[in-house]
Amino acid sequence: MRLAKRCTLFLHSALFLGLFALIATLGLPGRAWAYVDPSVMTYAIQALAGVAVALSAVIGVAFRRSRRALMRILGIDEDAKKEHDPAVHELVPDAPGYKEAIAQADDDARARKRRLSSSLSADRPLTWPLRFVRALLASVFAVGTVFVMAPIEIVSGSGTSLVFSTSDILGPLLVTAGAAALAFALALSLLRGRPFTIALGIVCAVGLGCYLQALFLNSGLPIADGQSLDLWSHKRMTALSALVWIAVVGGFVILAVKKPRIERACVLVISACLIVVQAAGGISAVVDQQSAEGGDAPRTVITREGLFDLSKNGNVVVFVLDMFDTATMDQVLADDPNILDEFTGFTYYHDSAGSMVPTRYGLKYLLTGRVPEGNEEFYDFYDNWFSDSTLLADIADAGYDVGVYTDTLGDHNDDAAALAENIHEEGDSARPDIPAALAMLAKVSLYRDMPWALKPLFWFSTEDMNNAYVGRDRSEGAEYLIDDAFYGDMLRTGGLTLNDEENSFRFIHLMGAHWPYTLDKQGARANGTDLITQSEGSLGIVADYLREMKRLGLYDSATIIITADHGYWRLNADELEYASSPIMLVKPPESAEEAAQPLKVSEVPTGHGDYPATLIAAVGGDVSKYGTPVWDVPEGDRPRYYWTTFSNGKADTDWQEYEIDGSALDLNNWHKTDKHIEIPLEDPRSGSSDSGSAPDSSSGSAPSGLNDSVPSDSGTPKG
Repeated sequence: MRLAKRCTLFLHSALFLGLFALIATLGLPGRAWAYVDPSVMTYAIQALAGVAVALSAVIGVAFRRSRRALMRILGIDEDAKKEHDPAVHELVPDAPGYKEAIAQADDDARARKRRLSSSLSADRPLTWPLRFVRALLASVFAVGTVFVMAPIEIVSGSGTSLVFSTSDILGPLLVTAGAAALAFALALSLLRGRPFTIALGIVCAVGLGCYLQALFLNSGLPIADGQSLDLWSHKRMTALSALVWIAVVGGFVILAVKKPRIERACVLVISACLIVVQAAGGISAVVDQQSAEGGDAPRTVITREGLFDLSKNGNVVVFVLDMFDTATMDQVLADDPNILDEFTGFTYYHDSAGSMVPTRYGLKYLLTGRVPEGNEEFYDFYDNWFSDSTLLADIADAGYDVGVYTDTLGDHNDDAAALAENIHEEGDSARPDIPAALAMLAKVSLYRDMPWALKPLFWFSTEDMNNAYVGRDRSEGAEYLIDDAFYGDMLRTGGLTLNDEENSFRFIHLMGAHWPYTLDKQGARANGTDLITQSEGSLGIVADYLREMKRLGLYDSATIIITADHGYWRLNADELEYASSPIMLVKPPESAEEAAQPLKVSEVPTGHGDYPATLIAAVGGDVSKYGTPVWDVPEGDRPRYYWTTFSNGKADTDWQEYEIDGSALDLNNWHKTDKHIEIPLEDPRSGSSDSGSAPDSSSGSAPSGLNDSVPSDSGTPKG
């Protein structure tokens, strides 16, 4: 019965609120065109304001009187449990009983104060519904901050580094987080008294700490490119973060013990306000990303179609082992001189110069053969990188089936799709692993929102996120993601097969020597390895591929190039500090006897500058417009050119050309030229921000995979 009466009063209040809203809408008519004389405008405003005040008063009086009438009908005493002041009467000091009356009044006042204090005391046990409502609000705030807002902001802010968008995971994310918040609130509401108040405060404090951490305390946090987080390099921020968290959590606990009423009020206000604020931001982020992606338009994806097949006639195979430097190869050979025994017929070009850095630029060069001329605007060159290139088109025109396998083309997928047969719109066959993706997003969110001291516990790389979403689907139609161990396992399990194409060109991008180091020497998945072991494992996977080519009788006649998108490097603000040299190993078409010869080493000055001509020569095309194939480069000095990328620690700022006069392995031979291109934070043609960096890079704490755009205070080179 008591519940029914409360519901009746609630409906009465809702009715009047709706009536007020209905009346208010009368003051918001549709568009009207009129001219109002300014001389009468002030009086009109005053008149309208008077009408509004009078109407509000009438509605308020009507609401109050009708509510009293309803309470009388329901038998509800409005004055129940209220303290009323006693009747006022005059006391005369000279009158009899004056002192006794004063003493009695004081006693009555103290008694009323005790009753009021007792009735308002926060130590009075709350009923379960009141505990549940408070617990639910705090749980929604904490869970929503970490496991809803963080994933939305990370995914929407990651540009093209991820193979999925917020719209792909939003529904499951909200359902899972909602269920978690509800379960947590139910468990929390089972507590009573002071334990409940303390636990409630801690939950709210964790949510607030995560909110403050993401908003103010992640300055300098490297994005997750696989390199472990060195806390000593960020010791000041680590200490500051710890102090803030101790203050927030400790403050709520102290309030819960000393001032429970204030603590409960703070929990309600903070939770409600930040839920609204974050919800608004989350909706905006989702809408912005959907608008940028063209709504529900299908994505262009790079599939695994043709990854493990070759033509029975002619084949050109390019392996790009990310960040594999010539210096690293020398260390690998010193550790295991027999590591390249399977690479018969190859020449190891030891004096190799790169083209561009990092991956998002260097890899595009390997597919287009284009570097800047030096007089372009950044976005003019970037947007036309593929459309102004003929490299892949010339390979296709030579009668080669083109297969390109990488996950770092980003917004150039559509350009490559015109020539590569494995790149096309995403079909209905995609089977994302949503539970695995949500679990990985939870880990990523904790990496972002936890204090610095706990972040290493949630280490991850962008490839972990992509691989979790795609899962371990072994079908050809699945999206290609860089995962060397998975690729090696599929190669060893299924081997290579023959297709029906006249000729085949395969461009395969692997992790190579890039962190995270997750390979053992045999190319199988392992944890906690090192650069040399990782490099040996990636070479082992390539060796398995070469063995398969030999088994099928395709090895001798094939051209095989093993290189890197760039060599070892680090982010620099205005000057190179390391001579970056990507590996270059090439096997041309040979006789069986030549293809069986052990690997040779050459010191001719070559590198990426001769790579396009090498490809075109291999497919029998016109080499004249591309230069000299690596096997025709003469000995002796020749200038080579390299474009590096400078950074301010948060975003790419410049492309700068260097001339290499002498050995590319000696930094003393590297000199800046007058060719320089500024990278603007925004595209001046559209005014749209690009997250404070060049295309395909990410900002803040959002992950960025092989984009290599993060600063490092540790002095460790970045891929």
